[in-house]
Amino acid sequence: MATTKVVDVIKRVQRICNDKTGIVWPEAELLEDFNDAVKDIVMRRPDASTVNVFFDTTADSSKQTLPADALRLIEVTRNKGGKVITKIDRGTLDATRPDWHQSTPSLAIEHYVYDERDPKTFYLYPRPTNNGVNPHQVELVYCTCPPAISIAETAIKAGTDTTTIPLDDIYANAIADFMLYRAYTKDLGSAQNAQRAAAAYQTYGNSLGVKLQADAMMMSKS
Repeated sequence: MATTKVVDVIKRVQRICNDKTGIVWPEAELLEDFNDAVKDIVMRRPDASTVNVFFDTTADSSKQTLPADALRLIEVTRNKGGKVITKIDRGTLDATRPDWHQSTPSLAIEHYVYDERDPKTFYLYPRPTNNGVNPHQVELVYCTCPPAISIAETAIKAGTDTTTIPLDDIYANAIADFMLYRAYTKDLGSAQNAQRAAAAYQTYGNSLGVKLQADAMMMSKS
């Protein structure tokens, strides 16, 4: 559970920008950048915000739809109270079991199929059935995006709000770096700010262990 407070991250960005009173970068604007940072981190690092739950399968169907709050699937781990489930390439099933979408329904799922190009859908083999009363359950790990945080600007100025960041504390620095990137892109007419924005964005990418496109460093704030 995170212990870093949102207001502390915002105050830190203000100090680095030498704008402690929020004249150039108002607190409400920095909070928007904070929420955008969280979304960008989850997009690039799905493991930053995961949910592990038992999922009620749709009986007699190979096709399954992720929960409404899911962004993408990370793994189908096991049958509840049963054997593990392993990922298999769809091409393999298509070649060896061309009728796998019409497989005999079972309480023992063996494999799952998932394609990032269709992030809200996955497939199970064999097709799940129910036990006569309740849906068959499998354990899912999926990525979700935390809801946007709302804090009154007066509470940010006073530093009194105790809301913590919605990701693990290890992402606090990355959030701050993204916010700095956004702050400096507010005035790319300044060569110094353009350099600062580029440096902050690169540091952000390095902290996440991801490669960022160079031209994205100069993106203006939308």
